[in-house]
Amino acid sequence: MKQLSIIRLLDEETFFVDAGINDGIKQQQFIEVLNPKRSYKNLAQVIDVFDQYTLCKKLGKKKIFFGDTVRLRPINNNSEAPVDESL
Repeated sequence: MKQLSIIRLLDEETFFVDAGINDGIKQQQFIEVLNPKRSYKNLAQVIDVFDQYTLCKKLGKKKIFFGDTVRLRPINNNSEAPVDESL
């Protein structure tokens, strides 16, 4: 997977990432925003996905900056508990 980063800040909580539909990003997917100069990370969620970029909203409390690295969290498709067929 290619290195993703923040390409534009709209406000304190909303930002764009340089990846879109072609990169496999899904709406409502969670991402981690990593700051290479400081040792913390923020959790964010994808709001909308476009062809070339993705709109995200920060959920964490730490400040985000232009150029921060973004890492996609895997999508959990197994949200339901497994069913025992022998019952």
